Amino acid sequence: MLFDQGEQFQVTAGDATLRFILLSAPRIDEPIAWGGPIVMNTQDELDQAFRKLEEGAFIKQ
Repeated sequence: MLFDQGEQFQVTAGDATLRFILLSAPRIDEPIAWGGPIVMNTQDELDQAFRKLEEGAFIKQ
C-alpha cells in the first residue's frame, strides 16, 4: 500500500498475529520501469538488467 502524508498510522490485528514493515522515504519523482523483481528508470535499463540476469552478470560479488 502507498499512503500520502499524514501524522498517524494505525494497525489493528484483532486476534490474529500480525507482522508488517513500514518504510518511509522522500519522493524522488523519477520514472519507474518495473518488471517482476527488477525496478529501473527506463524500459531500456530494465531490458539490459534482464539480459545481465540471464548472463549471470546482474549481481556482482
